[in-house]
Amino acid sequence: MLMAAVLVVVGVFAFPDMRAPSRGLAIPAPSRRWGLATWIGRCSHIRARAHRRLVDDLPDVLEMIARSLRGGANLRGALADATEHDSPAAQSLRPVMSRINAGDRLGDALDAWASRVDDPNADLARAVLRLGDATGAGVASSLEQAATSLRDRAALTAEIQALSSQARISSVVIGFAPLAFLAVSATVDPASAAVLVTTRFGLVCLAFGLGLDVIGVRWMHRIGTGVAQ
Repeated sequence: MLMAAVLVVVGVFAFPDMRAPSRGLAIPAPSRRWGLATWIGRCSHIRARAHRRLVDDLPDVLEMIARSLRGGANLRGALADATEHDSPAAQSLRPVMSRINAGDRLGDALDAWASRVDDPNADLARAVLRLGDATGAGVASSLEQAATSLRDRAALTAEIQALSSQARISSVVIGFAPLAFLAVSATVDPASAAVLVTTRFGLVCLAFGLGLDVIGVRWMHRIGTGVAQ
């Protein structure tokens, strides 16, 4: 895909006649495909933001449950009190109470909730709540410690992402710099750039260079992702 795009760019700059389509050819408008891709990307972005808000709100909900427990409520009552709030994490726990009221066990309802949220922070909250349901001792303090741990983890993750952002930007620059140089070279000297797409030697050099470029970008991205994790 990347090589095809580069071939098109080089061909357009190296052969100016390719820029003007023939009058007899009908060029299909890609607006529908771009619209679908934009819609899918927007939906993914909205889901990611909603998930992030839910995970960030978990420490507050755990502290709500802990306060209710210290006020004399049992675990199920404390969960019911927490679900009355309008925060994202509290709303996500409402199906848990619905399943409990329908006769399911608390552990099973929490397992289904954690599976739906699909996040390590939710797994930690489920483990603490299940442990509290099984033992019934020290649940409030365990929930408060879990909330503190989740906040510390979020702060550490944000700091690591901030420190690794420079590496991610560098990988993007390094990846696109050769393509930008190729486009500029094709504009300045189309005859030389045409060698890349009209001769076997040029195609081999182009494929080799693009392969090294892709390997470098993936390598730097992997390093940056590993540091962020």
